[in-house]
Amino acid sequence: MPRTFRLAVLAAGALVALALSGCGRDRRPVASAGGTLVAATLTDLQGVNELVSADNRFTGEILEQLFPRLLEEQPDFESGPPSFAPRLAESWVRSADGREIVFRLREGLTWSDGVPLTAEDVRFTYEAQTSPAVAWSYAHVKDAIESVDVLDPRTVRFRFREVYATQLLDANEGGILPKHVWGARPFASWRENADWFRDHLVVSGPFRLASWRPAQEIVLERNPRYFEPGLPRLDRVVFRVVPDQGAQLAQLQGGGLDFVLGVPPARATEIEADPALELLRFWNRQYDYVAWNTRRPLFADPAVRRALTLGIDRQGLVDALWYGQARPAVSPVLSTSWAFKRGLEPWPYDPAEAGRLLEAAGWVDRDGDGVREKEGRRFAFDLVTNAGNRVRVDAAVMIQAQLARVGIEVRPRPLDLNTLNERALAHEFDAILSGWGIDTSMDLRFAFHSEEAEGGYNFGGYANPEVDRLIDAVRRQADLEAAKPLFDRLQEILHEEQPYTLLLEPRRLAAARSTLRDAQPNALATFFRLEEWWLAPPP
Repeated sequence: MPRTFRLAVLAAGALVALALSGCGRDRRPVASAGGTLVAATLTDLQGVNELVSADNRFTGEILEQLFPRLLEEQPDFESGPPSFAPRLAESWVRSADGREIVFRLREGLTWSDGVPLTAEDVRFTYEAQTSPAVAWSYAHVKDAIESVDVLDPRTVRFRFREVYATQLLDANEGGILPKHVWGARPFASWRENADWFRDHLVVSGPFRLASWRPAQEIVLERNPRYFEPGLPRLDRVVFRVVPDQGAQLAQLQGGGLDFVLGVPPARATEIEADPALELLRFWNRQYDYVAWNTRRPLFADPAVRRALTLGIDRQGLVDALWYGQARPAVSPVLSTSWAFKRGLEPWPYDPAEAGRLLEAAGWVDRDGDGVREKEGRRFAFDLVTNAGNRVRVDAAVMIQAQLARVGIEVRPRPLDLNTLNERALAHEFDAILSGWGIDTSMDLRFAFHSEEAEGGYNFGGYANPEVDRLIDAVRRQADLEAAKPLFDRLQEILHEEQPYTLLLEPRRLAAARSTLRDAQPNALATFFRLEEWWLAPPP
């Protein structure tokens, strides 16, 4: 799954704080492994070439089982910036001037057809990723890479235009693709026939694609040429497309499934009470928010935006809609991240203080109709969200009732996803209730830098010169950890000015049969280290 996944106005997800109980790391001999794991998915695989497939989180996770990256990012960014373990590359070295990283590939790497995997495949992958004809959705993460050079069959050098904090993340983004097969097709034709890649599929990951029946199931099988001895431990993994969470849980409880992701919070207690099942909880890389359109007079004043936050009972949202499987958000830097400013507290639910701030800003209910006015204008606005997300629609209705108590009229407006995206990008809204999936670099530029207001994801048009300066300064750091004071100051400003009212950070919930072992779902990837998962014999 690309580290840059953005959830914008997509369906809500439910940093790493695992509570896996029976699915813990129970290391038995490989001889006890094997068998078939059956998991459910709400969505289908969108293709086998991530550069031209639809941007779909499930697809990204499956393709990582087929096409590993140079390195494996670790789910340890609670304690510090992202760290990495060897994957296709056994080692990497940064040059003294900081502008080059040289990767050394493992010895004996092969594709599933027996052809050696070499540095030529790495360079080919970079060329495909950056080709305008291919038009990969995440090509921007390669913008600062000047060149990728083959030094010998096992050694490849990435040269960067400048020194910056996330060079290793950017170099590592994307699975390595097979030049000897896919290089036969010109980049200009890659988007013309996605089925071609499925018909010419060779892989280097722990699994290969055994079969794929669209809208029904995807079957992965062990890749006998995988480079890690004794892995994968499972023979096959079957992903059944079941586009209804209730049906998924029914199949799990009936024994037809071994693993389900996306357990509704309302069903968590039921799953925990079933001795045949385990409930897996982990904090997601996500927060839900209300973005205020700061270009509109209602929301131009930071004190008024602060009053809006004080008038929303976020703990009430967590309790009523998430059944406690979330917590009020504090900062756009997630509270489980190393970069979070410790001691920063959520604004409380304080309708009285909200009213005081509104009155100080000139918003007073002069005609006694329950809605504040200023200079003849009522404090009334539309709150848009995506109609397909029941939790967000319900949250908008709750916010309507809460802000009515402080003299503000909110009109919930559920919209279809495409319309909502269009209006967000065009700044054609008052306020939008949505959510972001967050980059592990904790980059805030996309949502809060003024240069991202036109054509970018700064939907609210927020602009603050000091915020711009700090965001730019974070990127220029050679060591991301050295940017911690900059992150702290950024969070202080955003906390004070409230361009967003940050609603909550959700947990993600999964359920598994108690026979599943070594499952490691986490904020980085649902199927993290799937090659190590295995099924114990039934009791």
